[in-house]
Amino acid sequence: MSNMIILLPVILVAVGALISLAAEPFIKDENKHKILPWVASAFALFAAGAYALVTTDTFYGLYAMDPARRLLGVAIVLCAFLGIAGLQWTLGHEKFKGGEAYALLMLATTGALLMTQAIDYVALFLGMELASFPIYALVGIRRKDANANEGAFKYFVSGSIFSAIFLYGVAMVYGATGTTSFNSAILPGRESIYGIGVFMTVIGLLFKAGAAPVHFWVADVYTGASVAVTGFMAAVVKVGALAALASVWLGILVTKAGSAAAWNLAEQVTIGSQSKGLYYVVVIVALLSMVFGAFGGLAQKSIRRILAYSAVMNAGFIVIGLLLPNYAANGTVQMGPMFYFLVTYAVASAGALTGIAYLSGRDDRNETLEAIQGRGRKRPFVALGVTVCLASLAGLPPVAGFLAKFTLFTDAFSAGMGWLAAVAFGLSLVAAVFYLRIAFVLFMPLKPECECKCVCAKSAPFSYLLKFAVTVAAIALLVVGVIPGIALI
Repeated sequence: MSNMIILLPVILVAVGALISLAAEPFIKDENKHKILPWVASAFALFAAGAYALVTTDTFYGLYAMDPARRLLGVAIVLCAFLGIAGLQWTLGHEKFKGGEAYALLMLATTGALLMTQAIDYVALFLGMELASFPIYALVGIRRKDANANEGAFKYFVSGSIFSAIFLYGVAMVYGATGTTSFNSAILPGRESIYGIGVFMTVIGLLFKAGAAPVHFWVADVYTGASVAVTGFMAAVVKVGALAALASVWLGILVTKAGSAAAWNLAEQVTIGSQSKGLYYVVVIVALLSMVFGAFGGLAQKSIRRILAYSAVMNAGFIVIGLLLPNYAANGTVQMGPMFYFLVTYAVASAGALTGIAYLSGRDDRNETLEAIQGRGRKRPFVALGVTVCLASLAGLPPVAGFLAKFTLFTDAFSAGMGWLAAVAFGLSLVAAVFYLRIAFVLFMPLKPECECKCVCAKSAPFSYLLKFAVTVAAIALLVVGVIPGIALI
């Protein structure tokens, strides 16, 4: 049982969720948002520290740990910390009576961590559902908000459908291989069953990641949720889904090629028997996601909707990493650039939206470009952190997003996908327009008719954690941009 240490961070986050949930009824309403966020944050910090103890190993063929999964886990915990800080501010200054949101967020984080470590379809499904159900509740936490109710309903219905599709795919994989492990051998004559099964599981994961063509839910759900919850979803759920997709992808490749089992995401693997069909599927998903995301975001006025389309577009960028360094030529796969991009995107999105939650006022009424004009001048500390995060999303040096895009695009060019790299680069320039527009609007002069009845002074106790979290995110992006060896595997 010594290898159970690889699940220690997950256990700590789950314990934090249970303690927060158990303590909630015994704390007075006016103190819930002053105590519970700090309890949840403490366990998130413990979990982050626990990653220093884990070793490269597997746990009964269900979960695994390696340098890539360690990096992804730390990123998830950091983004969860940002989500906790954003929720404390949002619920605290709205005088929300319940404190269950923090436990729900920690449970969703537990599910996302399990998704990153899963090497078995059943274990992955457990993580997916544990991540999904708390988020359904978090999206609809404002019970009297029609947009929140609509978003929660759409996410629940569509999530249930695609979970069923995923589970049916798992059943077909089991029928074709006799096992639910990602690394398996196809039984004679069942290749077509296996192919249909893995296609359905990949579709289910692409839905969770918000990638095209199954991205239809993203904008409405992100808009219905509070800005703080949107930041959490855009980061934590996407990391879990795309990390799981990378694990499944590696398992599909070794299974179809009949190669030795491979579960270490940090190592380079040469399959030697690549499938052109899989190559075209990845390329089509990348192109559709990038195009829909880039041009969809240009037309938006709501910052939540802008970053919703940003999530779709970045999913397209990230899946290009499945084909690197040279899948098309010799079946060689090493997904380090993909994970570096994923981590920088997640931290930047969570940091930006957590800061916007602080600047957008009660009930997120001022989260449109017009309404948020000039608010950075009144709250420059948080606005500067948001600007650093937006600069990373736009790919500006010296922030980490620049090196993430540069590494991914140059590796794609070296892999013989110069045309795809050129399209991605062009669309990233299009997307930079809406990122920089948000930063520009933040520091424009305040409109004369703006009343700006800010509740920040009355809600000061709820802002300390948020300010610290956004600062940590901004500094992390700068440090990882200047010293990429910390996160570039």
